[in-house]
Amino acid sequence: MMKRKIRALAGILLLALILAACGSGDTADTTAASEPSDANPTTTAAPVEAMDDCSEVQAMIDATAGMSAEDRTAYLLPLADEAGPISLYTELNGRDTTALADIFDDTYGIDLQVYRAGSEDVRLRVLEEASAGFRGLDLVEIEALDMTILDQEGVLAPASSPHRAGLIEAGIFDNFSADRVTYIVPVWNESIIAEGDIPQSFEDLADERFAGLMALEDSDIYWFAVIVNDLIAQGMTEDEAVGVFQAIAANSSITSGHTTTLELLIAGEYGITPNGYSHRVEQFKLEDAGLEWLPVNAPVVAEITAVGVACNAVNPAGALLLEDFFLDPATTQAFFVEVNRTPSNSDLQAVAFGPGGAGIEPLKGDVAAIVADFEKWTDLWDSVIRSSGG
Repeated sequence: MMKRKIRALAGILLLALILAACGSGDTADTTAASEPSDANPTTTAAPVEAMDDCSEVQAMIDATAGMSAEDRTAYLLPLADEAGPISLYTELNGRDTTALADIFDDTYGIDLQVYRAGSEDVRLRVLEEASAGFRGLDLVEIEALDMTILDQEGVLAPASSPHRAGLIEAGIFDNFSADRVTYIVPVWNESIIAEGDIPQSFEDLADERFAGLMALEDSDIYWFAVIVNDLIAQGMTEDEAVGVFQAIAANSSITSGHTTTLELLIAGEYGITPNGYSHRVEQFKLEDAGLEWLPVNAPVVAEITAVGVACNAVNPAGALLLEDFFLDPATTQAFFVEVNRTPSNSDLQAVAFGPGGAGIEPLKGDVAAIVADFEKWTDLWDSVIRSSGG
């Protein structure tokens, strides 16, 4: 997830131009009509004059403004069908992407053409195509940090789905919307951490009762930045807020990989982690693994994966239809619950987590500001890691 991959915004377009000039050795999947294909979206794309020409998409947004979700679908569907296949670039895994493409086809009778890769690779692909003057994209689904960069480069049209009204507040941005989230929360092994010893606040994680029992996963710079900013908002200085993390690290051994960290908790190597993934815990609960994250008494940070409509979408009506599909509680949002992912729809989160998870309000990080200062946050996080007691 949001690892140390964004040192500065300055080199991004240069890298995209280099990739466009030299060609890229993509190992990503391209799917047409939800079945594997060797087709390259870039080579079949149509040229455009400017990446920031949103006139066609904006006209479609204006035409559907104020419509209910049902009326908007009725308006968009025949136009999208007439325009042909819809192009999706996503970081979602192959199994779930194929399942969603099949659901979309069954629901609307329109094929999806899918380019699938890691979030950073998708972001670079979009910028590469923009720099080359090609349009091959209708909707993109990647992590919020990468989406913010696309937004800053003028790639995205305004978000307009009526289903945004049902999303968590932390998932609402001007030009993109969260479709799924990963909650970063304290997680503990119930056989090691007694009920009376579970953390009662974030600062409580620095208590000496957790010394030697804690595993701190080493990649969560975004989580770190959001909580530091929240502690500052509560009255701490930056040094004091970072000091809380350093005290937590002093209780901890450093681990790599969120799934690996939880597996170490299950094995009894550690008793608690301050930064586990809630949806992975829910998956492990199905195996009676003895992990728990509820009640959550510390600030919850949501790592957001979001959808955004391309400013110069090839199929403008199809792009908006697909945006709605990803945010609709009756389609993709319900699917995420079924596959033990965390949907961005607030009502469905209560279904996913049960009564103990209802009403969680994650902190909303200033993603653009964190991207702009990512090198600073990386350096501060390194100081935390160096404070480890393990």
